[in-house]
Amino acid sequence: MTLPAALSAVGDVFRHWAHEQPHKVAIKTIKGKERTFFQLNENINRITNRLIAMGVKQGDRVAILSRNSPEYIETYGLSKAGIVVVPLNWRLQPDELVRLIDHSESVAVLVEDYFSATGDDLISKAKGVEHWITIGKEKADWQNYERLLSCGSPRDVDAVVTGKDPLCIIYTSGTTGLPKGVSITHRSTLCNGRVAADEMLKIVPDDCTMVVMPLFHVGGMWYHCFPSIASGCTTLILNDFNPEVVLSALVKYKISNVHLVPTMIAALIKQPQARVVDLSHVRLIFYAASSMPVALLKETMEIFSSCGFAQAYGSTEGGVVTVLDPESHLRAKTSMGEHLLGSCGRPMQDRNVRIVDDDERTVSLFTVGEIEVKSPGLMSCYWHDDAKTRIAIHGGWLKTGDMGYFDGEGFLYIVDRRNDMIVTGGENVFPTEVEGILYEDPDIQEAAVFGIPDPKWVETVVAAVVLKQGKSITSEQIQKRLKGKMAAYKCPKEIYIVEQLPKSAVGKVLRKDLRSKYSIEGAFTK
Repeated sequence: MTLPAALSAVGDVFRHWAHEQPHKVAIKTIKGKERTFFQLNENINRITNRLIAMGVKQGDRVAILSRNSPEYIETYGLSKAGIVVVPLNWRLQPDELVRLIDHSESVAVLVEDYFSATGDDLISKAKGVEHWITIGKEKADWQNYERLLSCGSPRDVDAVVTGKDPLCIIYTSGTTGLPKGVSITHRSTLCNGRVAADEMLKIVPDDCTMVVMPLFHVGGMWYHCFPSIASGCTTLILNDFNPEVVLSALVKYKISNVHLVPTMIAALIKQPQARVVDLSHVRLIFYAASSMPVALLKETMEIFSSCGFAQAYGSTEGGVVTVLDPESHLRAKTSMGEHLLGSCGRPMQDRNVRIVDDDERTVSLFTVGEIEVKSPGLMSCYWHDDAKTRIAIHGGWLKTGDMGYFDGEGFLYIVDRRNDMIVTGGENVFPTEVEGILYEDPDIQEAAVFGIPDPKWVETVVAAVVLKQGKSITSEQIQKRLKGKMAAYKCPKEIYIVEQLPKSAVGKVLRKDLRSKYSIEGAFTK
């Protein structure tokens, strides 16, 4: 990473590149918006100084509800003044958003005009918000981002911000319960950004990065977008994912690296043009956030034959932890290394990882246990929740809630979320293992395995699947194909054929939603 190690706060990044390469384009969009590094830094100064003049002070929280945009990056620049940014998941319902705004005690909320109707709902319900700001079109009774920008002073922000200070509060996706506010410091953000740039993305100054993952998520912002900006690269920002647009942009802008989740990759390679257009300039595809079916990964590696691949394991609380680098993916193309495609790689620099049992004892190789992480990239705490913080972090080790094991070469394998493990008749079943076999079926596009209550077995293994377009097959036929491929207790007792699976904003299948839906239905059918 070309960012000097001496920089201790995120605001220093914007200052540094504004001085070193003021005329280079830092961020741009497909609609023609551009910011040079000088313009980006000046805009950050303007909006920050204006909010300070309006009474927002160091330590205050400012929330943002927006799709990806240059203004999103500028809002994160408020951290120059020690203002804590609260990115909001735009897929949540208004009442859910209000809970996050109230919990974070945000004093200002920025809302993109695309979410104008949601903003009207929020303004009538949220408590303690002093300033409502619209990004985009003017709106009655709202302050306007562009007007505030034009009124703000371009002078550098005068504030003392240290690495220990909170940078942002990111709310977890709530895949296992109510969202928790994860407080992340400047130091841990810079630490994660450096290791992501150096070991995961292997960024070089001439890279042109495309960002399509939502910036309210750590994967999109801090583990991909920020390392690119912090390395002095040009970053193309897309406001959402459309496979046709992504494919076209890869070609038009000569994109060298991109972060996609498996569901996005599956949609991308389904495009007829994917096998025709020149993608030789794409140096790296980084995939994370959910497991990648091996069959899908192999097909993608064939289409992007001249491209490197990297997978990472991490979390909002734990930062980036391991990487399966391009060299390991090349090794996986051989018969001796194919098993590595099921791994998430080895721990990165300064990342300590251990696998423990229920009594906190380290287990042996190839033994499944809970993954714990110790690193300088950890969260500082759960916002306003000391009790949950003490449960999550003990002795400097973070309990991830993920189950996995190490092989003899130090590669980590994720088996499943601890809360997703199914216990049926005293046997443990890990959903991803069963899903991997379902994905081998030529008629299945997507699959999710989960457990529902059962009076005899405690839990019953069931599955929801999405069929490939034009395919027609019954649940009974799928079950017959599974026989002999896994132990009987692992085979789904019911298979529900659905049009789509519920997913979070970053493509993770929401098994808790499926459990809730089919547990209720199962209660009436048993």
